[in-house]
Amino acid sequence: MALPLLQTKLHIPPLRPEFVPRPRLIERLNAGRHRKLTLISAPAGFGKTTLVAEWLQRLKALPLRGQTAGVGQPADKVRAFAWLSLDAEDNDPVRFFSYLIAALETMHTEVVADARALFQSSQQPRLKAALNALINGLATAPANFVLVLDDYHVIEQQTIHEALTYLLDHLPPQMHLVIAGRADPPLPLARLRTRNQLTEIRIADLRFTPGEAATFLNQAMGLDLSIEEIAALEARTEGWISGLQLAALSMRGRAAEHVAGFVTAFSGSHRHVIDYLAEEVMARQTDEIHDFLCQTAILNHLTAPLCDAVTGREDSDGILRQLEQANLFLIPLDDQRQWYRYHRLFAGFLRNRLHGQLPHQERELHRRASEWYEQNGPLAAAIEHALSATDFERAASLIEQAAKETLMRSEFATFLNWVETLPDDSMRARPSLCLYHAWALLLSNRPLDAIESRLQDAEGEAGSMSSQAASLRAFIAALQGKVPRAAELSRQALEGLPENDLFLRSVVAWDLGLSHLWRGDFAAGSHALERAAKMSQETGNVMVAVVALCHLAEMRIIHGQLHEARALYRQALDLATDGQGQPLPVAGMALIGLGELLREWSDLETAMRHLTEGIALTEPWGEIVAMDGYIALARVKQARGDAHGARAALHRAAHIADKFDTTEMDDFFVAIHQARLWVAQGNLEAAGRWAEGRGLEIDLGPAGLEGHDVSAFFPTYYLRELEHVALARVWIHQGRAGKALALLERLLPVAERQERKGSAIEMQILRAMALQAQDSIPQAMAALERALDMARPEGHVRIFVDEGAPVAQLLRHALAQRMAPHYVRKLLAAFDVPQHETLEERPSFSPAQPLIEPLTERELEVLRLVAVGLSNREVADRLIITVGTAKRHVSNIYAKLGVHNRVQAVAQARELHLL
Repeated sequence: MALPLLQTKLHIPPLRPEFVPRPRLIERLNAGRHRKLTLISAPAGFGKTTLVAEWLQRLKALPLRGQTAGVGQPADKVRAFAWLSLDAEDNDPVRFFSYLIAALETMHTEVVADARALFQSSQQPRLKAALNALINGLATAPANFVLVLDDYHVIEQQTIHEALTYLLDHLPPQMHLVIAGRADPPLPLARLRTRNQLTEIRIADLRFTPGEAATFLNQAMGLDLSIEEIAALEARTEGWISGLQLAALSMRGRAAEHVAGFVTAFSGSHRHVIDYLAEEVMARQTDEIHDFLCQTAILNHLTAPLCDAVTGREDSDGILRQLEQANLFLIPLDDQRQWYRYHRLFAGFLRNRLHGQLPHQERELHRRASEWYEQNGPLAAAIEHALSATDFERAASLIEQAAKETLMRSEFATFLNWVETLPDDSMRARPSLCLYHAWALLLSNRPLDAIESRLQDAEGEAGSMSSQAASLRAFIAALQGKVPRAAELSRQALEGLPENDLFLRSVVAWDLGLSHLWRGDFAAGSHALERAAKMSQETGNVMVAVVALCHLAEMRIIHGQLHEARALYRQALDLATDGQGQPLPVAGMALIGLGELLREWSDLETAMRHLTEGIALTEPWGEIVAMDGYIALARVKQARGDAHGARAALHRAAHIADKFDTTEMDDFFVAIHQARLWVAQGNLEAAGRWAEGRGLEIDLGPAGLEGHDVSAFFPTYYLRELEHVALARVWIHQGRAGKALALLERLLPVAERQERKGSAIEMQILRAMALQAQDSIPQAMAALERALDMARPEGHVRIFVDEGAPVAQLLRHALAQRMAPHYVRKLLAAFDVPQHETLEERPSFSPAQPLIEPLTERELEVLRLVAVGLSNREVADRLIITVGTAKRHVSNIYAKLGVHNRVQAVAQARELHLL
């Protein structure tokens, strides 16, 4: 007597409460209905069954033919559905087809009656006849229908595969077959694919997108995770739905402050992941496959020869193909199926299992992998495996071989991770490795005493590394502005370095270029940097080549040659890529430079993208470069009206400068931009305190500038010039225009003599503002005209616009005078002009306009005190009123003048001759 069939195997599974709709995949399934077969193939836990169940429910909800479909829902002919959930006992052909016919009978009993009678016979030769009867009966079905075979990977019986192939070859046009499982079935998939009769949905399609992960975790699972936490979990699980569910179950009930730590720690060693994978995956594998998986889990990437070398086998190619066909969390990395990797959580699980079950093998497996990579490359992988094997002598030898190339690619973080894993004795025994370590420490902003300690280790062997060490000491001296010392050490290094040490010789050329620039000899500096860039490109020293090109670009910007600077940055960016075309860390320096250029051209959106990407690339290895990025980012955010974001970015820059103790010039540079930001945000009190704290005076040189060559003290002079330009800006906004003019008159001739056009443009704009404040309008317009003449060829924008309302008023006056009208209109368009008001309608610089509501005598008194830079508390103390009253008067002044801050109020008051 035949056993009764289990009816629950024929039911479409209901959707669970935590189900997440997947319309993008439903569209794929709908689009494939006209083909014979849809294959959904992926490892356990990727939502295969849920997806098909959702699709069938949606098909059921579509209107019948002749009815009106809803918006976005095309009318569909599919009216019937059959479902069969398979298990291992279904490998008997009679049992399999008995269930298959039972599933089809849930739709059309009459069309499979003949086939049922034949299949009930246990005689194998009648199988083809029974299949023919089944196909003939299905061909009479009154409407299109779908048959789903779920978990087909459990079927191993070849007779069943052959019968299903026969069914596919003669499939009635009304029928669409869906097969879902963890492995590809041995059916003629290639033939179906070639004939466009196959729709495939695989692991890459089934992974949850970040949006789907957010819906699942926060809505379906009831969590309250941040965007960053969701992104981290999505990345760790690679969109594996069961992995996300396991993580969500583990997080339920956790305090919010512990969630971030869990997200960071979630891996293949988590108990829920271990339990799931042990039961659902590993329990189904043979001992041979189990050992292969664990032994190769130490590898980040797998290829057959490497797996053979690690495991001692000779058949890894066949096993890898078997694992891929079985969808065992193996992800191909190329179209030729030569390289693979394991899913990250699965790899973590396997490594945990290896450590627990085969601990005696672990070190030996890593050693074998290191030997293979040493012979076949890349050397970095050989180093990583040697370190994992704790074979430190071998690792140190390999690191020494790879050091130069690694540093030339600006991969300082990688190099530091290697050497800082080694015992100190292994390092000290290798002077050249100590020297490279010192370079990496310097370029990664490590403390100066750590750099000096490694330098002394390098020089300990009877001065054998003195010339090499001199190249690094020269660079430190250049950073510190010690020009004569840097030049002397550079010459010493060149004399002692071997001719074939092109790496360090290109570094010395870079040092010399910096020394020339610090002396104020821009021609010699540019020539030296060009030579360093050329030499570095020829020797493959990408890091020095890119940095030299970026320094050249910076010089072009100082000289006002923005388009030449852009070309140099782009050249640097093209160089700063690895063999796969991915940007190296040093590419961040070029991106930051391009971002600053785009900011000047007022392309703020693109500038923001370049700066953000540049900071992300540089911060892990060279925070001092990232500091420049944060300064530029602060200026972009301020230009976009994000005052808080600007302050935060500059605060980050100050933090980086404070940590870098090799030189103090970076601290001064950040402070200068901080003063500029205070002025832009109307915080004249803080800006004034900065100027007083620096003790700035008009006399910049040892005895003033007239008749003196500033090149001997140019590093000091240039920084002081930047500080004094910032001071002039503060004075202008404080109402001390006369002092600002006197200061600018001392600065401008030096900038002009050195042809630093970028500096001269800024000084002329500030001169125009100071003269405007003194009501010397013709002289102000003359200074503005000189600035426009210098700036127009290169298209400067923000250098005008960032000065705010006073420059906007001058530009409107320039437009009224037909002064460079096309360029001036472009500049005015970059200001925040209200939508209802055209440039022509805006009032140009003109005599005072009456206020609708005039200022009171007390408000005029407050305005005069605000104009000289007094804070609200200082105003209150001077007038013997409360601070709250002073604030109220300031607020009334803003409202009557139609402005939003102190800078605008003072500018508008001057235009109206109220001051």
